Amino acid sequence: MLKKMIKCENLTKIYPLKNSRGYPALKNINVDVKRGEFVSICGPSGCGKSTLLNILGFLDIPTKGQYYFKGKNVSGFTDARRSLLRRREVGFVFQSFNLLPRLSALDNVKLPMLYNKTPNREAGEKAINLLRLFNLEKKARNSILELSGGERQRTAMARALANSPDLLLADEPTGNLDSVSSSEIMKELKKLNQKGMTIIMVTHDVNLASMTSRILEMKDGWLRE
Repeated sequence: MLKKMIKCENLTKIYPLKNSRGYPALKNINVDVKRGEFVSICGPSGCGKSTLLNILGFLDIPTKGQYYFKGKNVSGFTDARRSLLRRREVGFVFQSFNLLPRLSALDNVKLPMLYNKTPNREAGEKAINLLRLFNLEKKARNSILELSGGERQRTAMARALANSPDLLLADEPTGNLDSVSSSEIMKELKKLNQKGMTIIMVTHDVNLASMTSRILEMKDGWLRE
């Protein structure tokens, strides 16, 4: 039986608004994610998907409720402790790639390792191996501006794996891609999952969600399976 990696209990996120009680982006979320699962979170724009992903990735904190990561309650962690968890435990893949356009693919992949104080030579060798994993070693010296949309997203996936995270969070990873590139990205994500990577993917595309092992649906801040 797979062990739990994530457990959320009554997770609530309220954004303050002037002259009101605030906007409830998340409402009493209760969900478990086991190690090695590939989970998709579906729902329309504004339903709370990205807010939930930001909390799961230590980019934000809940207003109420508890978030347990690997059995530890991380809900009240300081910014510094959450930053350390992000660097060590989580890889992020975003719809807009979030790559530095004037750097090469190699340097973009190296960057998280350098932030983590990995020696430059070691970081370079690992970055090349990660690019090779996504068939991008021949594009290693190309700037991001010279890559296609699919190549940029595969570079972003290589970067997300730079510090060997246990959890990969993907926020609409195919949102800016054509159907062929989207299919390639999903194949790569499934390969990573088959190797044991725990993946949580936000998407509004039910066809992509059907390729994952479990689908969670969000609407108006509520979550259900």
